[in-house]
Amino acid sequence: MKIGFSVASPEVNTPLLPAQQGELGANLDVLADLGYDGVELSVRLPAELDIPVIEKEFSKRNLEVASIHTAAIGFQDRLWLCHPDEEIRAEAMARLLAAIDVAAHFSVDVLVGSFRGKLGDSEQRKQSGGWMYDAFKKGADHAAGHGNRVLFEPQARFSVDFGFTAQDGAAFAEELGSPGFGVMLDTYHMNIEDASFARSIFDAREHLHYLQISDSNRMYPGGGHIDYGEIINALQAIGFDGYLSLQIVREPSYAKAAELGIMHLRSLIGE
Repeated sequence: MKIGFSVASPEVNTPLLPAQQGELGANLDVLADLGYDGVELSVRLPAELDIPVIEKEFSKRNLEVASIHTAAIGFQDRLWLCHPDEEIRAEAMARLLAAIDVAAHFSVDVLVGSFRGKLGDSEQRKQSGGWMYDAFKKGADHAAGHGNRVLFEPQARFSVDFGFTAQDGAAFAEELGSPGFGVMLDTYHMNIEDASFARSIFDAREHLHYLQISDSNRMYPGGGHIDYGEIINALQAIGFDGYLSLQIVREPSYAKAAELGIMHLRSLIGE
């Protein structure tokens, strides 16, 4: 297993996103010095990213791009894949396809959590369910053609109104049936919605490719009450070899939270 940290690209500026924002190079320096393997890059305008510059910033610090994250598109620009406004849906899809292209350049996957949008009330759901399905199917098929995936993140119901548990995510993956689609899990949301970390990891194992990591209070792992020993044991039992990426509140500071988080995970992984 590899350990990453969520950092935003320079065009992202929203307090709603639990990723380190600001000057990219300085933020990468902190993670490289602490021995992180890679960085979950949270983007807002994927088609406008300067890929050669990003490659240079990462490679000179011996860091990988772990994934491309999409939440800032919704948080900052109010765009969602499922929305009653057709223009909003179209622009969101264009951003997703561009994010898939960027991710494919780095041979990584695209993460979709709250950026999926909401289905709405019961009267809307027959139509909005089609929008949701079609958006993920189109994105997954595009990703399959590039050799990467769109990863669906189950989230707590305070954030979304569709796909709450690991089991929900696995069922949606089975429904879509695309090699360009998979599941990621987030321990913060799992702590709210899932009955058992180990059982959920086991149930999602055929589709699970990535984990976002934060403790029960959104702090670094070890800063709350989640039993990460159970999580690491379950991941090792299914042979998971992907990324554990910290997406946390950066307290008491970015550098200290990143240090405490990687120390806690490394002590459990034993690598």
